[in-house]
Amino acid sequence: MATLVTVHAHPDDEAIACGGTIAKAAKEGHRVVIVFGTRGEHGEVAEGFLESGEELAARREAEAHRAAELLGAQRVEFLGYRDSGMMGTAENDAPGSFWSADVEEAADRLAGILKDERADAVTIYDPNGTYGHPDHIQVH
Repeated sequence: MATLVTVHAHPDDEAIACGGTIAKAAKEGHRVVIVFGTRGEHGEVAEGFLESGEELAARREAEAHRAAELLGAQRVEFLGYRDSGMMGTAENDAPGSFWSADVEEAADRLAGILKDERADAVTIYDPNGTYGHPDHIQVH
């Protein structure tokens, strides 16, 4: 069997972008690894969604692990960058943001996972990150 590593910007992108592919690969017996660039700290949140004192990043990380379990993925990894927010926002240039990360450094972090997993296939986004979000572009 093969190992598929699917790379995404934020938790929930894996389900939106290729949840069916992940589930199909896992069901067919392939090893599936999901990698996220960020924990999605700057996602939009409706009032009352989070519990008092709960941080969005913690919620999204927990949801990523649960989604991976439901989809059949065997491993979830985070590259350790902060969500960059939408294009043109102050979060783009914040220290530690994925958008401002050195591409070679980010690639090295991902390469370590790919080597560890001996990946046979990798999914990423198109050059525009599907819709122009800076973190999606950085995944490409």
